[in-house]
Amino acid sequence: MLWFHFGTGKFRIVLILQCGNQIQITIVLSQLITTFTRQAKMRVLMGFSVLLALGAGLPVRATAESLSCTAPEIIVTDGRLTQSTFPDSTTYWFGIYAQANHSYSAEFVPSTDNYYNTTKIRIATLAVYGPNDTLQSCRGNSSVVVTQNSGYAPVIQKGGNGMGRRISFTAPSSGLYLICVTNLAGAGTYAFRAVDTTLISVRWNTSGGYDTLWTLLNVSDMPITGTLYLLDMGGQVLTAVPLSISPGGRVAHTSATTDLNLPRNSAGIAMFSHNGPPDSILAEAFLNGPTLTVPEKFESVPVH
Repeated sequence: MLWFHFGTGKFRIVLILQCGNQIQITIVLSQLITTFTRQAKMRVLMGFSVLLALGAGLPVRATAESLSCTAPEIIVTDGRLTQSTFPDSTTYWFGIYAQANHSYSAEFVPSTDNYYNTTKIRIATLAVYGPNDTLQSCRGNSSVVVTQNSGYAPVIQKGGNGMGRRISFTAPSSGLYLICVTNLAGAGTYAFRAVDTTLISVRWNTSGGYDTLWTLLNVSDMPITGTLYLLDMGGQVLTAVPLSISPGGRVAHTSATTDLNLPRNSAGIAMFSHNGPPDSILAEAFLNGPTLTVPEKFESVPVH
């Protein structure tokens, strides 16, 4: 990537190696350049960049995604698929506006070249930064717990096959989460999307002798960890239950006094966030009473 700084006759060439790592070379132009108009400087510098790119055997390109962590490309977390092109040896910055305690999955896959090669797109391990993480020159440490699950069903990359990447994480707080994506190899087309994988149960109730039963089934081939949140009608968390579900396994909990012991004569909603791929958990909920059993929805928000 070439990035220019216009000032007192200087510009920089910045080579992005991987998420947050940079090599900077500063070149001072001749005094003649500093006397040019701004428009003339632009023409000279752009012409110089084209010659430099051609001389180095690099493609001359324009990109739509963001190259800066301070102005990330925002991904809508409803599963909509976006297709674009990824230049060689380039880092893109994406952003997700997350809700507290919701889980998300983001994936970046070469559209037609998802195989091991050295001339097409090869995406590096993805990095995620939270709203409270400090970045200096787009470099820093992350506080976000991220699961790299590209090798689990549905598989994107496994055993040396495939060059795409997928990650999942749960947002501990609301805000903007940055995703750093680096293409380590050649240029090509790719697609990306992000999904809110949180499962929501719209109602639980402990009035009139009723209790609610929640069951979660792991339909993936990876062990999944997550948290079952029980909230009141005002959205306040009453109980947060950590869960571990083995591949093909299931867990069940009830609001009864013998299990989660939720307050009597109360109502609210349930929410399960996890580190699995999209659609890796199937869930059901039932409102059980003295005279009848009522099924309740317990599912993620439908995606595009």
